[in-house]
Amino acid sequence: MKFTAKLADGDVNVSASHPLKELAWLIGGFITFLVLFYIFLGFVSSVLAMRLPVKAEAWMGSKIALIYEGQTNTFLQTHLDGLVSALPDDSVLNAYTFRIILDDEEDQVNAFALPGGLIVVYAGLLENVQSENELDMILAHELGHFAHRDHLQAMGRSLIVAFGSWLLSGDGSSDVVTWIASKLERKYSQKQEIAADAWGLDLLNRRYGHVGGATDFFKRLATDKKDRLAYFLATHPHPGDRVQYLNTLIEQNGYDVRDSIPLPEGIVEEMEE
Repeated sequence: MKFTAKLADGDVNVSASHPLKELAWLIGGFITFLVLFYIFLGFVSSVLAMRLPVKAEAWMGSKIALIYEGQTNTFLQTHLDGLVSALPDDSVLNAYTFRIILDDEEDQVNAFALPGGLIVVYAGLLENVQSENELDMILAHELGHFAHRDHLQAMGRSLIVAFGSWLLSGDGSSDVVTWIASKLERKYSQKQEIAADAWGLDLLNRRYGHVGGATDFFKRLATDKKDRLAYFLATHPHPGDRVQYLNTLIEQNGYDVRDSIPLPEGIVEEMEE
């Protein structure tokens, strides 16, 4: 039989699918890979964070603390020590030596935990606190981050983002990594904040025998005109949601609610001097 060559149908060098469709698949696959890679490394960092010895964490914290300006404060330290003394005997936090510093130059309404047992309080937060119970709820919340080792997990995820940005630097891809990770990080942080609220509420009850004042600080923040949509991408849940969650826990656990102890007259101004 004689072979007769035939021309191929169409152009064999051109894909049958639209180029934009192929591009969409490539981009989608790339983003999916980054998300899964981030989740995997985040899981690894969480496991390592829970196993890191407190002594190693304290050494790490002593180096990080050098970049923060602030001063020790007797009033704040006394309240922190009071909460620590109320911890159960088997608490993992008994291995820490906690200390607190006040940054009187920063007007942010915030406080945060650093590795090793250091808590930083901004002056802006003190200006919005009206009772000792509110203050102790905030400090108990920060101790909750230590109990869950959230600070170490957050640091581990930050290192992952930095590594990913460095790995893909030079072609603009690092911006994609940072953007994706930041969105995941914000939602993850909201879960951590809620868990720390619950832990702090229990410690506040151990400290005072009641939880009066636990929600007052968040109630005042909830009156802010800030759009709820802004909190969808924020690290902290909306204050109104936190108040609702805490009230639910108070009812479920049968916590007693009594009057708060007002801050001593002029103590905020004295602490900021």
